[in-house]
Amino acid sequence: MRRLFVLLACCLALNLRAEPVSEYDMKAIYLYNFASYTEWPFWGRANFNFCVLGDDELGNALSRLESKKINGMRVVVARLTSLVAIRQCQVLYLPGKQHANLRRIQSELGELPVLTVGEAGSEAEVGVVLRLEGARLEGARLVFDLNLAAFQRAGLKPQETLVRLARNVRK
Repeated sequence: MRRLFVLLACCLALNLRAEPVSEYDMKAIYLYNFASYTEWPFWGRANFNFCVLGDDELGNALSRLESKKINGMRVVVARLTSLVAIRQCQVLYLPGKQHANLRRIQSELGELPVLTVGEAGSEAEVGVVLRLEGARLEGARLVFDLNLAAFQRAGLKPQETLVRLARNVRK
């Protein structure tokens, strides 16, 4: 009887702690994994910069990853309000409202190794390397599309795991 009570208590404790993951926390985890499953050129920096252009809630979720490392570099999160510092980013997240600035952003970045991740939008997103689509689509996961040509222009290479996980791969 005592074992049954302990087992039941453990099950209840697990159920009470099971909280749904917010859309922003989920996006932050995906961005971290996108960076982890990408082959990066060596650039000799101490920090790995995640930049968010104008989305404070995602910036807050990403800041929880600042104790992590990617390729031996410490993760740093920058919340940008303008395009001035985007050349310092390794991962640049563009919320949907930034789509109007996409051509300007791509012009500013040129062929720098910046992994640009945008929210779902028009197919004209030629410069976006990865495109997320709404939270919790297809069950409890985000879906994303991968643009191989944009990866190559940025001098980046997706690992096979990332390619396999993508819903669509655009060549």
